[in-house]
Amino acid sequence: MRKKERLMGLIMAIIMSVAMGILASFIVLWSNPQAAGGQPVVMTYLVNIVLSVVVGIVVALVIPLGKIGKTLTMKANANPPSIKYTLIYSIPMAIGNTLFVGLTVSLFGVLMGRRNMPPEVAHSIPLVPMWLGSWAKLIIPTLIVSYVLAVLLSPLIARAIGLGGPPRGKGGPGGPPPGVK
Repeated sequence: MRKKERLMGLIMAIIMSVAMGILASFIVLWSNPQAAGGQPVVMTYLVNIVLSVVVGIVVALVIPLGKIGKTLTMKANANPPSIKYTLIYSIPMAIGNTLFVGLTVSLFGVLMGRRNMPPEVAHSIPLVPMWLGSWAKLIIPTLIVSYVLAVLLSPLIARAIGLGGPPRGKGGPGGPPPGVK
């Protein structure tokens, strides 16, 4: 059971991280046209996606986001496969991925951008405000995308790997009504 939960966390982290890498690249290139001049656009996307996935996997292996989600659902008296359970269970996954992946991708982007700046410009803007400003552009969109993906995909992935998930066939959580086949 524990192995399946870890597998689910890894699958969710990879899917959410790919989406976050794509979204982060799009936001950076859209909000800062000069960023496109630093390296080819395809490379920006590839680097952000790979970095997001690596950080997402590390987060999934180190931080028990699924366990935190289960604890929250127990405190809220939410049981699978209810929508309440899925909505609450998805919160830590979305927040954890948004915080760690977003911070890492934005830091990497700022460091790469500073590398391409003239020295007098790069040193005139402090790194931390530049980094946090970059991250601030990403936090709301990536949080929304992460949460929506977690809500939509976690029940399907849970069922696919044998952890339960949404019920199949007719009827509610308990199956079809008595006497109905």
